[in-house]
Amino acid sequence: MKYAIDTAIGQKRVLCKGLIIIVLILFISIPVSAQEKPEVKQESTPEQVFQAIIKPYQSLSDYTVKIQAKVMIPGFRMPDFAADLYFKRPDKFHIATKSFAPIPRNSGFFDPFQFNPEKNRITFIQTVNLEDMQAELYKVEPGESETRVRFYNVWIGGNPRRILQVENHSFKGTKALVKLTYMNVEQGSENWLMPEKAHIHLTFPEGMQSHDNSSFLMKDNPVSAGRTKPEEMQGEGDIDISYSDWHINTGLDDSLFQ
Repeated sequence: MKYAIDTAIGQKRVLCKGLIIIVLILFISIPVSAQEKPEVKQESTPEQVFQAIIKPYQSLSDYTVKIQAKVMIPGFRMPDFAADLYFKRPDKFHIATKSFAPIPRNSGFFDPFQFNPEKNRITFIQTVNLEDMQAELYKVEPGESETRVRFYNVWIGGNPRRILQVENHSFKGTKALVKLTYMNVEQGSENWLMPEKAHIHLTFPEGMQSHDNSSFLMKDNPVSAGRTKPEEMQGEGDIDISYSDWHINTGLDDSLFQ
């Protein structure tokens, strides 16, 4: 009788051990997602993304570049023109041309520090497919009260990561969508990623008067200085700009921008 009891107890112990082993095996085989999830590494913040875009240009203090531009705006006849563009940090611009140059103030000039996260409020919107390339769309709201732009949509992508496209929305309703392509500019021991071409698509609100157009143009060219004003613009138009002969960090004098 005692032998029968001991045998039964032994069988129960073996059965319990077997059940424990089975439970352990099942637990180990459960996917991590079904167990307590480990801490996920946080994605880069919008501020970090734009700081990374600016970082390669930190040693850039000024540049000069030649442009060739073609203006295609219905009702606004203008021949193709050439100009020299000048930039000096933090935000000085100058344009030299034999004719007037209707270059959008916030679109035709390349300012690598324009979207500095310390001076703008930046919000991630979504990841999108931009011409078969994955890109991130951000909304950038200027922090400076005197700006004439209400906000920008900025698309970032590519390798190396760069600004692929910018759409600015002015307070008066004018929009400019800028698509950029880049080139490598070697100067000394440094290599810079600078614009090669820009296609600017302009949208003018109906009934926009010529004096409103000045907010879209560089303040030191004849159009925005008031010496020459295009007729009333409305509808849509395009500007194609090609950049060449970049010269970086040549020590431009402040008097050039006065």
